[in-house]
Amino acid sequence: MISKGLGWVAAAAMWLVAGTALANRYRLPEPQSIIAREIYDLHTLIMWIIVGIFVVVFGAMIYSIIKHRTAAGHKAEPFHENVMVEIAWTIVPFLILIGMAYPATKTVISMKDTASPDMTIRATGTKWGYDYLQDGISFYSSLATPRKQIDENSNSGQTRFS
Repeated sequence: MISKGLGWVAAAAMWLVAGTALANRYRLPEPQSIIAREIYDLHTLIMWIIVGIFVVVFGAMIYSIIKHRTAAGHKAEPFHENVMVEIAWTIVPFLILIGMAYPATKTVISMKDTASPDMTIRATGTKWGYDYLQDGISFYSSLATPRKQIDENSNSGQTRFS
């Protein structure tokens, strides 16, 4: 009976891992810059950490439910005020968070580094003027909806840039 229960746990874990791996690259667009690639890689890393935590926690929980059930003749052991258990469930999540914080901090710091930008845009308010400084391109945009579209109450879903 226990091997059958563990078989279900293994099947569920394999299904979860395969489903995650085949999820069409998480349905995120393909990164087009170095920063976007770092963010995508960070997302992938954190996702796999979450999958690992899920598999370990639910695997242990299902194993414990099957192995230590009353029908199998087990009696619950009192282990409250167990210092080692309390230290473990405090230290392990802390280490996981530190492990996730390092790459996240590295990515955020690289996003804030503007020493060598690919493009510099100066955007000014009021009528929203945009100046692409390297290319010498400038334009103004009012993000206005045409009066005819407002009067006809049509919903074309398009905003006109003028």
